[in-house]
Amino acid sequence: MTTISLKIPDDLALQLDAAASAAQTSRSALFREALIEKLESRSLKAKPSLYDLSADLCGAGASGLRDLASNPKHLKGFGS
Repeated sequence: MTTISLKIPDDLALQLDAAASAAQTSRSALFREALIEKLESRSLKAKPSLYDLSADLCGAGASGLRDLASNPKHLKGFGS
């Protein structure tokens, strides 16, 4: 296991000590857990969205009608 030296503000160190004490674990274990959670959440954010994956499909099914969504004659039978 690699050792990392880290400088943190005193108030953050107090919070870390209190959280570690409440969880009945060491500062190192709590810090490792927090670091793992942060890195995992960051990797989830890096995944492409559904829009990014399907952007090339937008407009792929052209009907040939320019006023399809606005002309009432094309909307007969839809809705109430």
